[in-house]
Amino acid sequence: MKVATKVRMTRSHGIPNLRVLRQKKGLSLGQLADLSGLRRDTITHLETGREEAQPYHVRILARVLGVPTFELVS
Repeated sequence: MKVATKVRMTRSHGIPNLRVLRQKKGLSLGQLADLSGLRRDTITHLETGREEAQPYHVRILARVLGVPTFELVS
């Protein structure tokens, strides 16, 4: 009897440096959500790579965190 196995391919679509930069600014997820207008779960998904970052996500978060956009994604 064959047992089917599900292989999960993981690709990071999030914003690699978001959590580090958020924490450096001393912001909680909720605070960043309030300042950016993005949902808290969206920010969590972007930090963990569960959601693909759209250009407007990067622009908004870079503005709120006071960093260049490339600092978030590199």
